[in-house]
Amino acid sequence: MRKFKLRTGVSNPYEINAENFEKLTLKQEPYHKVGKDGVPRDFGVCPACDNPIQLIGLYKKLENTDRPYGKHYSRSLSFAPYNETAYRFCPYSSNSREVTKESRKKELTDYERNIYNAVRDYFDLAVYIIQQETGIYVGERMARRILEDYLSAEGHMYYWATLYNIPWMLLYFLRPRPCYGLEVKDGSALQIFLSEREDVCLTSGKHNGYVKVDKTNKFLNLNFVSILHKRQVISDEVKETLHFNVFLNNNIFPLKELFGSDLEINEFRFPVLIQKTKYRKQWLIDLAKEVLPEI
Repeated sequence: MRKFKLRTGVSNPYEINAENFEKLTLKQEPYHKVGKDGVPRDFGVCPACDNPIQLIGLYKKLENTDRPYGKHYSRSLSFAPYNETAYRFCPYSSNSREVTKESRKKELTDYERNIYNAVRDYFDLAVYIIQQETGIYVGERMARRILEDYLSAEGHMYYWATLYNIPWMLLYFLRPRPCYGLEVKDGSALQIFLSEREDVCLTSGKHNGYVKVDKTNKFLNLNFVSILHKRQVISDEVKETLHFNVFLNNNIFPLKELFGSDLEINEFRFPVLIQKTKYRKQWLIDLAKEVLPEI
């Protein structure tokens, strides 16, 4: 991995290099330690699984790469307890395993609790990304359904749930929803697709820059859903995607996709947004804390 954090939970990821490490830690313990063997070692936190990592190559040229990197460290440190399960399903782990959407962890640890609490604390920012990714305006009814479906599915216990992919996992665990009545961003790929359908009529939306999806006939059987959560690591970078799908719900199987787009899950986008955003939507935060009980 090429980035590190200073603490567990929602916090900024930084590029792994000597300058960042020295500015952020001043080479002080517990991030810089000299072992019993007399060898100095540098540490941080994995941006994906919150486990301790050792920073390799900060001050020594490596044979296999010209860039320093992070390597999981299988012992607890004062700022990052070791979590074996989180490590085994971390995208940066050599033992990373395939999972199904129904896969759930059996034990709740601080890692899963941090994910759940981040949904409660930063739901408004997750909604902001969902709206950008899909072009769909998330009003009170949709927001409540997103939270209820996530809670019902125990999304925080999904093996590939992380702090950074929260907005996309909220979409992933949202059950198929009708397109009728949605407000869609004018000019978005979804709006352009809908504008070309004979069974859809687009009218003025309540919110600036959005149009409302109406029907031209008695029924509009278009639904949307997010499927196919995939991830892999290429050149020490996580490549993670979710597929957004619009289909005709006519009970003729297999159901045919009419519109689709791959949503790229950027592992730094959500944590950085949390650190930089000043304006918050309190009603969404309040709704999250109403729907999601404390655990």
